[in-house]
Amino acid sequence: MSRRSNPREPAALARDVWAWIPAFKAVAEVSHLPTAAAKLHVSPSALSRTVRRVEEALGCELFVRAGRRMQLNAAGHRLLVALQRASSVVEEALPSVLGPDDAGTLSVSSLGVLTDHLLLPCLLELTRERAGVVPIIAVAQSREANQRLVSGELDLALYYDATSHPDVRCARIGSVRSHVFVGAGHRLFGRRRATRAEVLAEPFSVASVGVRGTPMDGWPIEVERRVGLQIMNLSTNVAVGLSGRFVVVLPDVVARPLVAQRALWLLDAVAVPDVDVYSAVARRRPLVDELVTRLRARIADEHGRTIVNPDATKR
Repeated sequence: MSRRSNPREPAALARDVWAWIPAFKAVAEVSHLPTAAAKLHVSPSALSRTVRRVEEALGCELFVRAGRRMQLNAAGHRLLVALQRASSVVEEALPSVLGPDDAGTLSVSSLGVLTDHLLLPCLLELTRERAGVVPIIAVAQSREANQRLVSGELDLALYYDATSHPDVRCARIGSVRSHVFVGAGHRLFGRRRATRAEVLAEPFSVASVGVRGTPMDGWPIEVERRVGLQIMNLSTNVAVGLSGRFVVVLPDVVARPLVAQRALWLLDAVAVPDVDVYSAVARRRPLVDELVTRLRARIADEHGRTIVNPDATKR
C-alpha cells in the first residue's frame, strides 16, 4: 500500500481505528504475526486482515512485512509511541477516577495575583482537610485554558476575561479591588493630597493588555497615562512599585501589607475600576465546586476590606 494523503479530521480517524488498536499493538510489540495472534486468541489470517484495516483507514502502511515477521516502519513506530503515551496518561488518571472525589489530583490554571494571594491559600486549606488531594497549579491565558479544560488536562481555570466556549461553563466569582501606589523614594510618596493632574503627570509601569483589549491592571481605558515601563505580569509591578521609580496599579490584596509597612504609598486621586474574576469548568466535580466556593468567599472578604496609609488619620 502506498502512502496517501488522508483529508479526514484526526478525531474521525481515531474513532474508526480505535476498535482495531489492540490488534495493532499486539503485532507491534512482538513483531511476529502468529505470536500476536495467539495472545489475542485469533487466527493469524484474521489478525493480518485487521491490521490491514488499520492501515487502510489511516491511508499508510505501518509495518514492513517479511513472511510472518512484521517490523514497524517509521509511521508505525510513531503510532505505537503515541499509544504508549496515551496509555500512561490513562494509568496515571485511574487512581483519581476510581478513588473518592476528595482524593487525587486537582489541576487548576490561574494568572497573576490570583495564584499566590487567592488561589494558593484556598488550596492549602483544602489539602489540610483532604489529605488525598494533590493540587497542580498551571499558568494559562483564557483561550489556552479553555482548550485544556475540554481535553481534561485542567479541572478548573481562573482568569480575568470572560470567554465563550461551547463546552466550557464560565462564571464570574467576584472582583479584585485595586489602587494607585508609589514606593518610597518617589516624589509623591507621603503626599496626602496628591492631585489627579500630579499623578497623571508621572510615568506608570503598565501591565500587558488582556484578551478583550483592556489593561490587565484594570486601569480605566478612557484615562490617558504616561507609560514609562511595559511589563507582562502584574506581580512584576510589586518590585517596580517598591523601587520608587514608577507609579503602579496594584490589587489591594497585594499592596495592603506593603502599605502598612510604609514600603508603598496609596494615591487615591485616580479611581481604578474593579477587575472581575472568572472561573471556568468543562465538567462537574464536587471537589472543584468546593474550591470555587472557597474562592468566592475569600475574594468577597478581601473586596470588603479597606486600605489606608498608616499615618493618614494622624495628620
